[in-house]
Amino acid sequence: MRRTLITAAVTTALALTLAGCGGADTDTDAAADPSPQPSASAPADAQPAESADDEAAVATKAACDMAVPASEANTANIEDDFDKLIAAAVEGGSAPETAESEFRSKLAGWTGMLQSLAVDPVDADVQQALTEAADVVAQINDPDDNTPMGQVTGLLTEATDKLKAACA
Repeated sequence: MRRTLITAAVTTALALTLAGCGGADTDTDAAADPSPQPSASAPADAQPAESADDEAAVATKAACDMAVPASEANTANIEDDFDKLIAAAVEGGSAPETAESEFRSKLAGWTGMLQSLAVDPVDADVQQALTEAADVVAQINDPDDNTPMGQVTGLLTEATDKLKAACA
């Protein structure tokens, strides 16, 4: 879909550029000087490789722009999330189940976002960092995971730092 849009935009821009150049020249000038035509077709020949590189750069930037702030915020708030879980356990009733469900849903959403960004045509280092961060969050979200609460923040911080470094 993005390739189609990029190709259409480039084709439109090229057509408008050529139309603008044709309007400034007379027909005899254009027939006498065929040099604009080969130079105009040369970028079109190079377009597919440039489009793929541009698409990867755009996708990488978009992935980083989404993943880094979300990961930083979620990592910064993990202690508050644990506090809410503890407070809900003390409260009793249905509060613990509700709090745990909300916590797990938040982590599942975070994991899903990271995984979906990792399948976009992003830079290989960013893709690896996204995948590793998603794996760490999924591990923490696993009900059978026994990672001590004191280590969770460190694991998330490390994954977020790797993601930020890959995106830099």
